[in-house]
Order: sequence, then structure tokens, then C-alpha cells
Amino acid sequence: GGDALIPDCTLPDASFSESLLDKALLFVFRGLVSKGTGYSSSKEGISGLLEEGREFMLRPGQTAEAQHRMVYNTLAGLMTPVMPPVYKTFMTGILGEKQYGPWPWAPWLTSFVTPTFFGFLVGPSRVNRRKDGSLGGLVVEKCKFLQESGCKGLCMNQCKLPAQQFFDEYLGLPLTVSPNFETQECQWSFGEVPLEPELDPRLPQGCLTGCPTRDALKEVKQAKPCY
Repeated sequence: GGDALIPDCTLPDASFSESLLDKALLFVFRGLVSKGTGYSSSKEGISGLLEEGREFMLRPGQTAEAQHRMVYNTLAGLMTPVMPPVYKTFMTGILGEKQYGPWPWAPWLTSFVTPTFFGFLVGPSRVNRRKDGSLGGLVVEKCKFLQESGCKGLCMNQCKLPAQQFFDEYLGLPLTVSPNFETQECQWSFGEVPLEPELDPRLPQGCLTGCPTRDALKEVKQAKPCY
């Protein structure tokens, strides 16, 4: 929202190494995205993933909700049918139709295991504390997804908001994702209920100055808010 432009990150780009697990997870994730969007980029790695996400975002009549649902379904597919029941039982206390948790250890343990499985998208991260001082925090040192996309809309609609929705609705654990667009650092706080974007003072209004998506929107004569 808003017409003001947000200054781009002035820190130098980070270089990201990829483990075999990162490459495998990105391959599977891209396959799920292609299936969900009906489009596959010829580019390799995360560049191809971002092109697929941007193509989906720029479709005429596209909505933020449709983007959230695409990513939500992709994350569900990535977890396979095996992992969610285990997580729900031992982390968030969902037994049958009732939820008795999240259990006290869920935020911390989730922050501990998440870097292994989401590093292919966001890059290196480390466990820290949430803003309330509790365990369950995770800070992404310089987000790979944000650095390579340079787009607040992709960050919001294909990472932050669907990730929060997925953890809360599918896994039963609230999550607040707080990107810093000046440093491209990102705080993930498991067990913390997120604010609506328009009510969150940590989220600046407007588009990033160097956003390539804004130029693409001008070419097709569309106007879309970042969220």
C-alpha cells in the first residue's frame, strides 16, 4: 500500500552456498510451484523459482489470496503426508478434532529444526529469542528470497503471509515473520501471533525503490499493492 518508495538495501549482496539437501528441496519445491501455477521457468535455481512466482503474481486479475493459497499448498506438499501428523501430535497437541497445545517446547524446537529445511529459500539463519524474550526465535541473516527478488510483494505474498498462515492453520502454531527491507534480515518468531500487515508498525508502506516487479507492472499497465 501507499505511493512512497522504500529505500533499497545498501548492504552488499551475500553469496549463498547450497548443500545437496538444499538443492533437492529446491528441486521438489519448484516442481510443486510449477504444478500449482501451471508455469515452469527455464532458469535454474532460485532465479527460476522467482521468475515462476513473479509470473504468477503478474497474471491479470491475480489476487494476494490466490498467491497465499498457492504457497500454502506448496508447503503442505513439501512436508509430505508423513510429517504433519507427527508435528501436530508432538509439537502443537492436535489430537483428533481438538488442539491441546501448542506444547511449551514447540516454539523452541521448531526454531531449532527450521533452518535445515528452509535454508534453500532464505539462506543461513540462527536461533535467537523472540521480542518478548522467550525461546522460539529465528533470525535469517540476509534473506536469499528477498535479496534475489528485490520485491516486497513477492516477500509478503509468497513468503511472509502464507508462511504465517501455514504454520497457524495447518500446523497449529502461530508465527510472526518480520522482514527488514533495509538490511534484508528477517525475524521469525514461533508462537507469536502476527499483526495484520496494515496494523504492523514494523512494516513500511510502499514499494522498494529498485523493485523489478514495479517496472513489469508498468509495462502491462497494471497497478497492484504489495499486499
